[in-house]
Amino acid sequence: MTFADRLASLPRAGLAAAIAFAAFVALAIAVVSEPVGNLVRDVMVSTVSPFDQPPKDIVVVAIDEKTLEKFPYRSPVDREFLARLVQRIAEAKPRVIGIDLLFDQTTEPSKDDALRQVITSSQVPTVVASAWASDGLTKAQLAHLAEFSPNAVRGLAALSRDPLDGVVRGAFAGRERDGEWQYSFPSAMALAGGITPSRQTEEMVYYRTANAEPWKVPVYPAAAAMVAPPSWFADKYVLIGVDLPLEDRHATPFVSVNGVLAGTLPGVVIHAHSLARLVSGDRIIAAGMWSGLALALGFGAAGAALAWRPMPLALKPVAILSVILLMWLLVVYLFASKAILVPAVAPSILVLAVSLLVGFLAWQRDQQERQFLKRAFSQYVSPAVVDAIVADPDQLKLGGERRMVTCVFTDLEGFTSFSENMPPERLAEVLNTYLDRICDLFVENGATIDKVIGDAVIGFFGAPSEQADQAVRAVGLALAIDRFSQESRAQMAKQGLSLGVTRIGVHSGPAIVGNFGGKRFFDYTAIGDTVNTAARLEGANKYIGTTICISGTVAQAAQGVLMRPSGVLYLKGKNEGVPTFEALYNSPENRMLCETWGRAWNLLETGSPQAKAAFSEIAASRPEDRLAAMHAARLERGESGPAIRLVDK
Repeated sequence: MTFADRLASLPRAGLAAAIAFAAFVALAIAVVSEPVGNLVRDVMVSTVSPFDQPPKDIVVVAIDEKTLEKFPYRSPVDREFLARLVQRIAEAKPRVIGIDLLFDQTTEPSKDDALRQVITSSQVPTVVASAWASDGLTKAQLAHLAEFSPNAVRGLAALSRDPLDGVVRGAFAGRERDGEWQYSFPSAMALAGGITPSRQTEEMVYYRTANAEPWKVPVYPAAAAMVAPPSWFADKYVLIGVDLPLEDRHATPFVSVNGVLAGTLPGVVIHAHSLARLVSGDRIIAAGMWSGLALALGFGAAGAALAWRPMPLALKPVAILSVILLMWLLVVYLFASKAILVPAVAPSILVLAVSLLVGFLAWQRDQQERQFLKRAFSQYVSPAVVDAIVADPDQLKLGGERRMVTCVFTDLEGFTSFSENMPPERLAEVLNTYLDRICDLFVENGATIDKVIGDAVIGFFGAPSEQADQAVRAVGLALAIDRFSQESRAQMAKQGLSLGVTRIGVHSGPAIVGNFGGKRFFDYTAIGDTVNTAARLEGANKYIGTTICISGTVAQAAQGVLMRPSGVLYLKGKNEGVPTFEALYNSPENRMLCETWGRAWNLLETGSPQAKAAFSEIAASRPEDRLAAMHAARLERGESGPAIRLVDK
């Protein structure tokens, strides 16, 4: 018995326990997945990230405590000094200057004008930090911000902090307002330098050292920058911002390994990291939920397979933990070598949970081996055969007896071409669902399932138990299969899949029924010409345009079933024709059809020239009627009578 069978066989109490277990697992994932996943991500970013070679053309000019000591007030930063600083840096001809300071209030007018004039007249692209009300600015601050150098290039200085713990893990790209996009501060600098940044929020790329510390961006104190040689800034991206102990500092993933003090960086340095990823093109590929699900399915299947496999009890936990360890090694490898970030916490919980559940079911299997084998035997052998064998074990002996049986053959049209463009897993799912229902219909109507070959199901009535109404049962089975086939095709069509019709052949007659196959393997089956004829009638459907082809012997015995004659078929290798009929659903429309058909058929049997017009009229009024179209076409070709010779089996 498979794991799925074992799960389906759980009693109600066991099923309720399984549901409660699934709910507990879902709760564990919801509670644990995000915080633990963040921690794992932060550790990998700090230790195994492939980003250890940052671009060398990014520098920071820091306004630190020593700079502020020279001014009578700390905030806002003296704008006359800023004007001279920007002018001095611009003279070195950097690629872009970015000022990570908000000019959201006025200071001394002459100093404000000096800075405004330098920004406006600069020959170097200069980006000024900006913010919106959503960033916490008041109306007065927003007004000052808009008035200060309104023509300057602006970039939003916001950072993408995780709402759970405040760590900056996302790379803020910008925002849209009134149909206009405003880039983030690093993106605006990249754009000014000729790089078109993405507008999508991505994972933040942090550059690390070999010691798992954050990349030391070249930081020059503002006072030193005033007298620095031009080579410090020539053709570089220069960011100007504050580096103060208690202002504009933010937690980064490096906190996980280096502690709060070393892992908390100034905002301007975080902007430098973000700008570096844009300049270099480095990015983290967030694989997302579906990749995590695929990981859970793949390794969960491996864990379940090990848990299901008989082995010493002490080895199972080791084997399952080894599967989870392999999964983690794969996750680390993908990030360290390809910068692909795959969620691993939720998949680990799922793998462990599935393995535990399967392990429990395996234990149950081992405790109930005899009952399990009995259920498995009942699933794969027709219940009629099982009952007969239980009542009379001597039926297991080799050999057979002559019985009158009604054979039913089914086959799915065009299944080979249907399966060519479908993944094997999906194909197996479709085929198993189809065969399950077909076999159920055989059993529900009292048939013995002979065998299943590919998409074909073969069975018979009249053995091992005699059935006086076997013909009626067989026709009822044929109609039930046809109805299911139509419903299944409609469902497949909604999924964009073209499933063929199920062709059915039914014939009654004598056959040898019993166990055949030698001493090593026996097969309860029916053999003889009756079986072969039923198979030929199934194949004849595709030539005469029907889905159900019933021999005259069955039709004669199945009184009260609505049918219409379809032709006298001369099967390949047969000298005697087989009268055949098509079974129809008993509806007012079909009863009217049978009346019209009967009149046309009488004309056909008598060789009347009027038969051609009669069948043409039926075919014209019923475009979907392939049997009528077939007869109309053959009469049009000059053929006559109901006899049809088939050249193929």
